[in-house]
Amino acid sequence: MRFIGLTDGVDTNVKGNKKARQIYGLVNEWFSEDLSENIRAVFKKKMEAGQFLGAFACYGYEKNPQNRHKLIIDEEAAKIVREIFALYLEGKGVHSISLILSERGVPTPTQYKKSKGLAFANPNGGAFSTKYGLWAPNTVRRILRNEAYIGTLIQGRERKVSYKSKKVAIAPKDEWIVIKDNHPPIVCENTFHKVQKLIDRKRTGYAGSENNLKDTKPHLLAGKLVCADCGHGMQRSGLSRNGKTHYLRCKLSAKSKRRECTPHCISQEKVENAVIEKIRGLIEKSSLANDKDDIINSALAQINKEVNIRPSLEKQLADVAEKLEKIRSNIAMGYADKLNGIISQEDFLSLKEILEQERSSQLSRKERIESELATMETLQASHANINALFEKYEKIDFLTHEIINDFIDTIHISEKCPETNEQPISIIWLI
Repeated sequence: MRFIGLTDGVDTNVKGNKKARQIYGLVNEWFSEDLSENIRAVFKKKMEAGQFLGAFACYGYEKNPQNRHKLIIDEEAAKIVREIFALYLEGKGVHSISLILSERGVPTPTQYKKSKGLAFANPNGGAFSTKYGLWAPNTVRRILRNEAYIGTLIQGRERKVSYKSKKVAIAPKDEWIVIKDNHPPIVCENTFHKVQKLIDRKRTGYAGSENNLKDTKPHLLAGKLVCADCGHGMQRSGLSRNGKTHYLRCKLSAKSKRRECTPHCISQEKVENAVIEKIRGLIEKSSLANDKDDIINSALAQINKEVNIRPSLEKQLADVAEKLEKIRSNIAMGYADKLNGIISQEDFLSLKEILEQERSSQLSRKERIESELATMETLQASHANINALFEKYEKIDFLTHEIINDFIDTIHISEKCPETNEQPISIIWLI
């Protein structure tokens, strides 16, 4: 944009007007830069107020006709979102889910939005998605990772490189604008956090009886097994002699050829039997009135402890946000000093390197605190539903993904004791 009026009437062919043209050009640039910053500031204020500024709502939501800056649930698409989360908790992987949806002819998010009359185009969709209606595993994964489905609005992830350019870059995570409980959730936080844990643990799938990709699913204990000595996950290896079960072994031991850890080898069947017995024992113990009260009181005590810790963590989070803002401000001021010749390019780069290291440290601290808070929310939800959980599983005949995800955080496998030939299996409960 040009600052109108300053160059009007200036003969650009006259050599004497050269300096004037340079000054006018500089003023025009300043004006354009200020205007761009003012627009960004207005957008930022709107985002901080919880106003949705995107052109299109994410799959499962639509813009409120009475207020285009608020999201409401699109129930037709929300059913598919809930089904995707449910299928993942049942043990299906993203590839399996994408195949299930494609075979059923469920419209992809791009197709669905177009069917609603929206001029939506997905640059990363590809012909398989837009033309043939095939769901991509990455689409399923993005849905499973999207915090919008628990009512959290995240904006400001991208920013323009310069007001002179249309190029955009990913903004640092500490600059994202995150508003919790901004709109109605499609899935509960407990379900969402369970799914995040399973994704983070990178469950490994195996082919079903038909050796078909849609039958590929992680085994029952995938993502839950941990080596008790080194803390790494356990992986499936060969079949047993009778061909009915697999053996499990420490990943670190396998990758290091036993240099860093021992195999901790154990049959999957043995672990599953031990797990179901431990869960049955927990339920039977809780069925006694006194023991049940003890368990509930213990859970309530844990919740109260977490409630007392939460303000401290939230205060630390606010402190991190303040420090990150100071770092951003100091980098900006250092850059301005460099442009004005107050400091040299070398001094600025040295200063920036120090500040970037501090930023990285604070971001790690922020992630750690946010992870603790998320874990607290998951545990509180589990503890709050403890009565319903025991009633739901009053009798267990066999293990399912749902049972394991409701009861178990991790299963720790120890090495076999040479003297007793016993291999301890301990469980970290979610309740």
